[in-house]
Amino acid sequence: AYPLHPSYQGSVSRTDAWAFDPLINSIYQVNCVNNSFAGSYDRGHQIASADRLATREMNEQTFYMSNMTPQMSRLNQDMWAKLEIKVRSHTCTDTLFVVTGAYFDASGTATTTDGSGTRIPIPTHYFKVLMRTVTGSSGKAIVNCAESEIKTIGFWVEHRSYGNVEPPRSICMSVAQIEAKTGMKFFPLVSQAVKNQNNPSQWGL
Repeated sequence: AYPLHPSYQGSVSRTDAWAFDPLINSIYQVNCVNNSFAGSYDRGHQIASADRLATREMNEQTFYMSNMTPQMSRLNQDMWAKLEIKVRSHTCTDTLFVVTGAYFDASGTATTTDGSGTRIPIPTHYFKVLMRTVTGSSGKAIVNCAESEIKTIGFWVEHRSYGNVEPPRSICMSVAQIEAKTGMKFFPLVSQAVKNQNNPSQWGL
């Protein structure tokens, strides 16, 4: 879960500073510091490198192993990358709130290995849920907004190649639907009506 706001943008270049997260014991992290996952899988960021360009330290933190999953190259570099750009285009001064995650359904038995040869399960799906004010410049905290002043949407992405295409409307869902799929609760201080929204055109899709 992370905020997107103009204060996180800047002119820092991508650092590729692959490293273990210092706040988590390395035995609980994948080891892709020197090598990626085996096969056709990238070190897939959950929060994108391009979401943190204000300082070198910020960008380096996006390369922690705690931020990586084995993501199919032809998803990571194609439609998923375009989805990240689309999400980032909705950054606003009121703050865009994002939750990104990997999901493993009951059919998920595929594995790969990390750089040290440890076997790693491969997610079956990825998701994003977004929330911000409609105007993006209200100057109000979300808790002080009326339902009509807030917009939300979710994206449910199968772990496969969609081709090098713009994010399709078929991946759009309400936040409530993704809560039901994952068993997680997002944005607990907003109403169910807000989380039931699914209006792709509001988000440029």
